[in-house]
Amino acid sequence: MRKLTENHRRVLKALDTQSEDFSYLNFAHIARRAEIDRKLVRRNVRHLARLGLAQFASGLWTEDGEPAGSGYAITAAGLAALQPEGERSDA
Repeated sequence: MRKLTENHRRVLKALDTQSEDFSYLNFAHIARRAEIDRKLVRRNVRHLARLGLAQFASGLWTEDGEPAGSGYAITAAGLAALQPEGERSDA
């Protein structure tokens, strides 16, 4: 796998919501968490999805039954990509 840029890593870290009650985030939420411009988030998250490190879902709903639109979540491959080089099993 190609080396990830700093923005890719920041977006993946923002998408890593394992310890939280939600897993799919919209571009605005990712931009806030990653502390990068929303336009960069859009480009980077779509690239990560093409690499299989993030996944898209639409028709999302809140726990209260309210429509939540669409968003992206980190995949198992994305979580693995965040691991330090020596700890990865994909080498």
